[in-house]
Amino acid sequence: MKKRKKIKKIKFKSFLILVFILLIIGLLIYYYTTLHITNIFVKGNNLLSEQEIIEEAELIDYPKIYEVDINNIKNKLLQNDLINKVTINKSLFGKITIEIEENKIVYKTNNNYMLSNGKIISLEKTINNIPILINEIDDDIIDKFIKKFLLINDDIITKISNILYAKSELDDERFMFYMNDGNYVYITLSKIELINSYNEIYPTLGNKKGILYLDSGNHFQIKENKE
Repeated sequence: MKKRKKIKKIKFKSFLILVFILLIIGLLIYYYTTLHITNIFVKGNNLLSEQEIIEEAELIDYPKIYEVDINNIKNKLLQNDLINKVTINKSLFGKITIEIEENKIVYKTNNNYMLSNGKIISLEKTINNIPILINEIDDDIIDKFIKKFLLINDDIITKISNILYAKSELDDERFMFYMNDGNYVYITLSKIELINSYNEIYPTLGNKKGILYLDSGNHFQIKENKE
């Protein structure tokens, strides 16, 4: 009799444990299938606003978390030419993190923008602190120019107002940068990283405005601009 009672007690305990586990599983399933997105975090965006990214991802209504298809969102966002790469993570607590890697804007010409991936796009909104290309670059130079221009530090790029393709008979990779401070800088693509030292060079110019030649020689030569 005692053995039977023990067996019954064990079976009853096992049954209670099973019911408890099933209840927990059921509650978790209910929680997950009824949980809406609670927070959307956007990282890495600069040219695009957080609101624009959320709208393009079609998450503006904060749908249920289990309905969110990460690959589908990625494909939607990658249709935007300004976006190069997307990483998305979602948690069981309703949080979604969208990390964006944007294509950089290299220069502007008229109402068009040249991107770091070589695409030319037009934008309704104005992007500030983008150099303006004032003439055409030879087709066989453009790709190399983009690649080299991306080696310039961002803080220096914001100091460049205009870009002139100034090729010569000796150098078809020669450019002139019009600086916001009134100076001009000649540069060639093979030495383009020299302009990253502009912040150190500028104080040595005094109050003079002129042309700084970084395209030839191993030193800096300053010539007054006669225009």
